[in-house]
Amino acid sequence: MLRSPRLFVIGVFAFCCFSTFSLLYGPHQSPFQSILTQSTNHTRRNPAIGFKVTQESLEDVRNSTLGFQKIFVINLPERTDKLDQFVIVSSLAGITADVIEGVKGKNIQNKSLPVLEGLPTADHGRDNIVGCWRAHMNFAQIIVTSGLSSALVMEDDADWDVSIKDQLQSFASGSQFVTAAPTGHKPRSPYGDDWDLLWLGHCASKIMPDDERRWVIENDATVPDPKRRVNFASTPDMEASGYDNSTRVVYRASDGVCLYAYALSYRGARKLLRGQALRKTFTPIDVGIGKMCKEKDFKCIGVFPQLIDSHKAAGRISRDSDIGKFSASEVRLKGFTHNIVHSMRLNMDFLLADEKAMIERQWPDDPVVVGPPRQRPMARVME
Repeated sequence: MLRSPRLFVIGVFAFCCFSTFSLLYGPHQSPFQSILTQSTNHTRRNPAIGFKVTQESLEDVRNSTLGFQKIFVINLPERTDKLDQFVIVSSLAGITADVIEGVKGKNIQNKSLPVLEGLPTADHGRDNIVGCWRAHMNFAQIIVTSGLSSALVMEDDADWDVSIKDQLQSFASGSQFVTAAPTGHKPRSPYGDDWDLLWLGHCASKIMPDDERRWVIENDATVPDPKRRVNFASTPDMEASGYDNSTRVVYRASDGVCLYAYALSYRGARKLLRGQALRKTFTPIDVGIGKMCKEKDFKCIGVFPQLIDSHKAAGRISRDSDIGKFSASEVRLKGFTHNIVHSMRLNMDFLLADEKAMIERQWPDDPVVVGPPRQRPMARVME
């Protein structure tokens, strides 16, 4: 019940190529230790030193909604094939999700749009952008009208690592740190109580300028080798930035592309509805959300490499998306998912047979990361 490649992918995936965001990963000139000890021109003690997350605060991440009040998947009613596969992998992961019906842009009248400037003149392009935009607005609207404290939405072809709950516990620790949760405090949400959007699945992301806060997860066996990372903007050189190539980083995000998966808080959903209504130029929803993340009062938390991506299944390539034109005869012999090491989709049959020992890495010839991941906070700016 997630990202429907149809409309969801429309504004998000099809138009992400129009964005030229750069991925930045924190002061490239600063190694770990210098960032940990620098004062950032503040006189108070750097809270990165001694910061700890209580294990109790992370327990809800392992429930069937991953610590959110609800999970949704966007799906066009006619794409029952995509929903079938999403239902299987989500059940294998112990995740429950409700369906949000995808929207066809041709059914949305121009007078219901906040602005017409920026819309493509061709009907097909216009309908793709508008349908996707409306589906995501409906997601935000459901959160507000239902009084949900938070909710996650995914595309219906989303894929993630078999260890997604472990990954999200690490991400939640980072989100608490980046949003300045008090040390030892148990927030209402395992992700902290001061965020608007958590961007878990994207195809490009940018760190908020001058924000030095990072949660660094080193020696992470679920991080793909640099040559396997695929994004619509350049990816950071982790070694040049002071990180090794098996490191994942959580940070305050500014800008992004693609909405494979993201969460909104109740506060964030209201801001999103209002912010989109005030746009001066109509943009694809992912681009519009990226612009909102630049604003100081819309707090977005990002992660790189991303935790959720889009699966391309074996079989007819024309089934990938409901936009664009594909040869009806072109066939993909083997499915794949960018940026995911132990793909749920590619290991589906092993998981169905309860043969977890058979789980395969998507790129078996890449170096193996040995030992448990190591987590640490870095340079939290005092506010």
